[in-house]
Amino acid sequence: MTDIDQVIILFYLCSLIVLGLFLRRRASQSIQTYFLGGRRIPWWVLGISGTTSFLDMTGTMIIASFFYIVGVKGILVELRGGVALILAFLMVFMGKWYSRSKVMTTAEWMEFRFGSGKQGDAARLLNAVVNIVNTVAMVGYFFVGTGKFLSLFLPFSPRVCSLIMISVCLFYTAMSGLIGVVYTDLLQAVLIVFATVYVSIKAFLTIDAAKLQTIAPARWTDITPRWFVEMPSGYEIYHLSDFL
Repeated sequence: MTDIDQVIILFYLCSLIVLGLFLRRRASQSIQTYFLGGRRIPWWVLGISGTTSFLDMTGTMIIASFFYIVGVKGILVELRGGVALILAFLMVFMGKWYSRSKVMTTAEWMEFRFGSGKQGDAARLLNAVVNIVNTVAMVGYFFVGTGKFLSLFLPFSPRVCSLIMISVCLFYTAMSGLIGVVYTDLLQAVLIVFATVYVSIKAFLTIDAAKLQTIAPARWTDITPRWFVEMPSGYEIYHLSDFL
């Protein structure tokens, strides 16, 4: 990495911290403002934030590996999990339900939905257990992927790189609540769009398509879906037969 690269990374991390501190006063107006942004966050900002939340280093590395292994059709693996039907239901139904219920936490939603009796208590307990398991799994997922990626560019071990990123995220989240999370996602979305456009243009101008055809494996550029794709060692779990 050059000095300018290190400056950009440092500027990005500092920007997240400064933004969290800047939004702290607004988020501290009330507990509803801290957790829900006072229900005054523009819809398009929430939409961009939700989109950005589905982009992560680990997932990007997995998608890139599938492109390298099976070719262009590797994007179909991402469509299976990243562009799922559940997102449509969350947007069309769950968003309206949560908004109209006026609840602030999932525990309140469970009580609102199932009542305050035994059925409500059971729903809250089950939801708490599921959320804890999912959170631990996702933190481990991001911890490993973030560390491996950043350690390629920073002079630190994967564990230290992951701890740095998690510490920065925890700081601005604790300082500014949902408002900080949403607007830092907006900042990240701008950076992602810029980087995507830049890398795409750079790739189109640099890579010789004809030469790529000669060095790429057979059918690498074929995007036609296939029922079975031979996967290399370590990727056997992605065979459809293993799910049947």
